[in-house]
Amino acid sequence: MKHLILSFILLLGFTSVNAADKVLFWGELEADFSSWGSDAVEGDWRISERGGKQYIQLLDNFEAKEGPDVKIFLSKQDAASVNGNNATDDAVFISLVSTFEGGSEYEIPAGINLNSFKSLIFHCEAYSKLWGTSQIR
Repeated sequence: MKHLILSFILLLGFTSVNAADKVLFWGELEADFSSWGSDAVEGDWRISERGGKQYIQLLDNFEAKEGPDVKIFLSKQDAASVNGNNATDDAVFISLVSTFEGGSEYEIPAGINLNSFKSLIFHCEAYSKLWGTSQIR
C-alpha cells in the first residue's frame, strides 16, 4: 500500500521539483547492498521530461552520507547485481552529487535511451564504494 500511495504522489508531482514535468520513471533508493550500510542513501527519485530534456530528480526526502566522489549513473545491470567493483560497468555517468539532503535535479545527457537502463546507481568512483541503487520502473 505504501508504494501505491508513493506512486500516486509522484505522478501528481507533490514535491519541490517542477510539478509540470512529465514523469517517465520513479522509484526509491535502497542501500541494502551498500558498502557503507543501510543508511548510506535513501529517498525517492523520478526521471522526468521538461522542455525536451530529461532529468533525474531527487525528491525532498532524499538523504545520503557525504563522500568525496559520489556520482549518479544509469546502469544496464539489475540493481541487485551491482557492487562497488562493478558499479560503473555498462553504466552512463550522469553527474557528481551536488547536494546530500533534500530535492535536487540532474540533467540526463541528450541521446540517452532510458528504456535500455535497468537501475539508478549512486557510487563513489574514486574509492569503488557503492552508496545505493534503485531499479528503474
